[in-house]
Amino acid sequence: MNEFEMVEGLTALEQRQQTLAHMVRMVARKVNHALFVFGSQGGLGKSRTILRTLDEEGIVPILVNSHVTPLSLYGTMFQHRDEQIIFFDDVDSMFSSMAHLGLLRSALWGSPRIVTYGSSQLPSDYPPSFEFTSRCIFAANVIPSKNDAFKAVLSRCDIYELSATNEEVLELMRCVSANGFHGLTPEDCAMVIDFIAENSEDRQLSMRLLGPSLRKLQYARTEELDWRPLVKSQLQTLGRKQQATKRLDSKSRDMKLLREALKRFPESVKDQMAYFCQRSGKSRASFYRTLSRARDDTG
Repeated sequence: MNEFEMVEGLTALEQRQQTLAHMVRMVARKVNHALFVFGSQGGLGKSRTILRTLDEEGIVPILVNSHVTPLSLYGTMFQHRDEQIIFFDDVDSMFSSMAHLGLLRSALWGSPRIVTYGSSQLPSDYPPSFEFTSRCIFAANVIPSKNDAFKAVLSRCDIYELSATNEEVLELMRCVSANGFHGLTPEDCAMVIDFIAENSEDRQLSMRLLGPSLRKLQYARTEELDWRPLVKSQLQTLGRKQQATKRLDSKSRDMKLLREALKRFPESVKDQMAYFCQRSGKSRASFYRTLSRARDDTG
């Protein structure tokens, strides 16, 4: 998002990124020695927030972001065992391997934390065990379920989920493009974002969509083409929303309809309920649940 000039004020997604940054700082400052960040949506800023925050703390992490064997993992932890930060970025395959999980479990628990590896494949310059004082940050898409060995690793970490509804992604898109984009006016950007909102259906939106979509508008104008089929073709390649994201979007839409109802009928709960139920297709019980949630949120 460095192609955009940010405007003042934090969106809901930026507030979550800010919370993630604080959790990374706690690892950087040795308050905690492990952090596990997950979220199935790409493009919400997990890796970018982690790396930027570590940079602000003056830390260059040891980055592991591709396939790693158990022996290679042992070697990496041995070579960088003293007071460093190892960042495992999207190495999800580790979390289903008992050999990897055993090493991670040892590295993240104990006083001292002793990592061992018993194998004839161990190079002669690697000891069979060592003390590990470094810290680990993991960024993954999902938390594996029904895996007790992974749960043992996870119990040794702080955990943070970075997720967002489509509405919150669109809000951040509007915020970061509010000053225009490489010659496009704010109105041009808003037009493209409105088109994305109207045509995303049940697709899972990502901030990675914004820059390429705006560049498609630029290209189409140069070639005197209709830009909309180009952007729509990109939307059709996006993955479907996860069930949890669908629930978040449903709650977000209910809250939006409730705000509309309160604004239209400030003096009549009966009219508020009728408006909400008619627009949402949901029951009176749903109206009162949403109303109660809104009151809790406002204290």
